[in-house]
Amino acid sequence: MKKLAIVTVIALLGLTAFIACGDRDAIITTEQLPPAAKTYLEQNYPDRSILYAKKDAELFQTTYKVHLDGGLEVEFDKDGQIKDMDIDD
Repeated sequence: MKKLAIVTVIALLGLTAFIACGDRDAIITTEQLPPAAKTYLEQNYPDRSILYAKKDAELFQTTYKVHLDGGLEVEFDKDGQIKDMDIDD
């Protein structure tokens, strides 16, 4: 019984470390954005340049944050639907 408890604890620690070290917040190319997000940006901000895009992969959800010139940040869900928009003053 004691051996099973030790193995379980080690397995849980390993799983936690694996999840924590995952590709949670990575810079991506615009080609890696969901198609709906790319379409939205092309149609609504054709004159703004994309400075960079980030993919934030959490355990149960993935979001994409796109930073455009002029201080605009648009956040999309995994399907490319807008979640939030922010502009720096």
